[in-house]
Amino acid sequence: MSQKTIPSREVQNRFGAVLDLAKREPVTVTQYGRPVVTLMSHELALEAQRALAGRRLGALLRALPLVDAAESLTDQDINALVHELRQPAGV
Repeated sequence: MSQKTIPSREVQNRFGAVLDLAKREPVTVTQYGRPVVTLMSHELALEAQRALAGRRLGALLRALPLVDAAESLTDQDINALVHELRQPAGV
């Protein structure tokens, strides 16, 4: 995916045009020649957030110790546990 780089001064002067461009492809905004922020479509931002959350969850799960009792759980056991957790307290 191509990515344009635009100085912040230009973004200030042509915000509408930069916004239209960012809807189609990510745009990196620089200050004093250094990248400081990337503008992108809302859909692309959500996709990036989901990917990051998935990587973080995977890293967390890999860091957890293995529990022998978990190996013996059936799908039915797991579904029952999830159902139990979803029940409001006191029900």
